[in-house]
Amino acid sequence: MVFARNRLVESFMCAVGVASEAKYRSLRKWLTKIIIFVLMIDDVYDVQASYQELMAFTMAFQRWDAKELDEVPEYMKICFNALQDVTDEIAYEVGGEKNFNMVLQCLKKTWIEFCKALFVEAKWSKMGYIPSLQEYLSNASITSSGPLILIHSYIATMHELTNEIVEFSHTYQDLVYHVSLIIRLCNDLATAEAEKERGDAASSIACYMNEMEVSEEKARKHIQDIINSAWKKINGLCSTQNVLIEPFFNQAKNAARMAHTLYLNGDGFGIQDRDTKKHILSLLVKPF
Repeated sequence: MVFARNRLVESFMCAVGVASEAKYRSLRKWLTKIIIFVLMIDDVYDVQASYQELMAFTMAFQRWDAKELDEVPEYMKICFNALQDVTDEIAYEVGGEKNFNMVLQCLKKTWIEFCKALFVEAKWSKMGYIPSLQEYLSNASITSSGPLILIHSYIATMHELTNEIVEFSHTYQDLVYHVSLIIRLCNDLATAEAEKERGDAASSIACYMNEMEVSEEKARKHIQDIINSAWKKINGLCSTQNVLIEPFFNQAKNAARMAHTLYLNGDGFGIQDRDTKKHILSLLVKPF
């Protein structure tokens, strides 16, 4: 997939940022793969595929069935089959034979929601539709990849697998939502101008400017206020949680921190020779 971003090292750096402790080696491996797939699939929806191809691709995810991809380009089939293999691998590594299906269903659900949300953005872009900020945030909190990162973090930090994993998205809805907001909005503040030039779906900044008829400067300030408010929510949620799930909450906060690190001075994923390169060198190549 020559059109997709090749960000293996950056993806691993993000995984280390979420879970740096030695015992989370498997989680770092999973997250690296997940982030690579997120970037690849995001580029399929944003850059490469036609609207009809995206309809088929999204339907394949909803049914988790590669047979839905008979009429699409080969790269889509390769991407979908590879993601299925990785998801099966993670589910088996976590759940074994006994809990494989339970874990797999949970991971599948999160991927399906991610692709459905990306398809919503593709429809908005095709229609030239600019949603309200709240409508945008409801969808963008899913396309941010936050739910995907956090469900893998959750299953990696559980002391034992229980049926609670099935209720993950409901039990930790507030935490997942606010972490995901930070990931998406930090990205928007850094990339909105470039995405506008490419003709991508409207960012949070454009949505607020259109809805409230304000300047870009005021819109950016409002988005920053939402980020600050989300941090207050996250800190409040973390202060009241059981010590048994503290590792998961710490990793959730780390995911939000990584968003700030990546996008503080521009697009840390899209432009490789800025601060991200310095972070990689100091963290992974020459740490001492």
